[in-house]
Amino acid sequence: MPERSAEVPCPATLRDVYLRVYREAPYHEDEKDADAFAGQLAAHAALPGFCVTTVHDDAGALGGFAYGVRRESGWWHPRAEAPAPPWLHRPFFYVYELAVVRESRGLGHGRALLDLLLADRPEHHAVLAASRAAPAHALYRRWGWTTAGRLTGPPDGVDLLALPLSAC
Repeated sequence: MPERSAEVPCPATLRDVYLRVYREAPYHEDEKDADAFAGQLAAHAALPGFCVTTVHDDAGALGGFAYGVRRESGWWHPRAEAPAPPWLHRPFFYVYELAVVRESRGLGHGRALLDLLLADRPEHHAVLAASRAAPAHALYRRWGWTTAGRLTGPPDGVDLLALPLSAC
């Protein structure tokens, strides 16, 4: 069962899960990328509206996590190829990561992590970046996320996807 928190639970464990997930194709990230993620996570945890969800396996090991922060009106991804659509010109919740280890996939954990992360959010929309080469992209689309933009630069083929939040 996923849990939600406004504080980072065991940053080193989140870093390790990040590396396990993102060393796989299509990402092929390494230790340096995982260290950069850990630094980014620490910076994001200090921002208003930070929230993280985690799920553990039956043995208590971390099987996955998702996190994001509230982004104020006027913020848009710095690598977006175009300005934000007009309907996103208000605060929204930006999902920075959703990571589920291979052994925990196919059990509904990704959806449960996102659902809990986005539950009761005051923002009108959530936004995330997803590689079109990743299997998760098709999942997001099936779950109702729609294209709101695209990112420039490497890696190529990354969409910004948005989801209306029902609490608003």
